[in-house]
Amino acid sequence: MDSMIDKIRAAEKQAEDIRAQAVTDARDMGARAREEAAERLAAAAENERQKTREALAKAEEDGKVLAAKVLSEAREVVAREEAAARAKLPDAVAYLMERVDTQV
Repeated sequence: MDSMIDKIRAAEKQAEDIRAQAVTDARDMGARAREEAAERLAAAAENERQKTREALAKAEEDGKVLAAKVLSEAREVVAREEAAARAKLPDAVAYLMERVDTQV
């Protein structure tokens, strides 16, 4: 029969084993948690980089559309001003010719 001291030693050994296993389990859980956090952080960073690339591409496309619109509007203004100038050209030439004729 086991003596009371042997039973206490066995219980202490079992408690020490449980404590050692708990420390190991906690260490492993911490390591897994750090790994998972690092993976999630990397995934979030990649996700944000992708969103940034998409936003940049959209901004570039929007910029091209806006630039085309501004250029088109500028061309229309230039065309109107050119047409107005061309319409006045015969009168300007006639005025200049009259001025030259009167001074000769």
